[in-house]
Amino acid sequence: MIQQPPKNWPPLIVVSDKPRWVVWRDFALTLGMWLIFAIMLETEFELFFGRYLERLGLGDFDTNANWARFFQRLEPYLWLIVMLLALLAASTVATVHRLRRFLKQAPPPPLQAAEEARRGRLEVAALLAARQLANVVVHVTPDGAHHVEPRASSRVSGDHATPR
Repeated sequence: MIQQPPKNWPPLIVVSDKPRWVVWRDFALTLGMWLIFAIMLETEFELFFGRYLERLGLGDFDTNANWARFFQRLEPYLWLIVMLLALLAASTVATVHRLRRFLKQAPPPPLQAAEEARRGRLEVAALLAARQLANVVVHVTPDGAHHVEPRASSRVSGDHATPR
């Protein structure tokens, strides 16, 4: 016996039905990420906005940038970026080469109906009948056998497919 999935499957969260906890979770995660971002860029904020904040009397900031030391500390990360970009370029070239080589080959011969039915543990007549149908449901049993049945035609109404 085949179990029917629940009527409202998959469960969709649309804007009108969004639970309150999802809204609060999204707000908290967004706020947390922005705070972490601001903490990570504290020195940069001092460099760019410190002069203006000092004029407003909000604190004493070190606004003299030591760019040589900054780039010296940044150099290993820049080399890492260069290495990763080189690996990305090499893998792109290799993928394009493999794709071109694959596309130049002749396509493999199609499986005969008897061989395909044997691999799917299906009767040849059932396979040929299923090929004639436009829309089918294929059930695979735990032992690997396939069972094909025609799907009831459906039409799309709103967000859900409903049987005619």
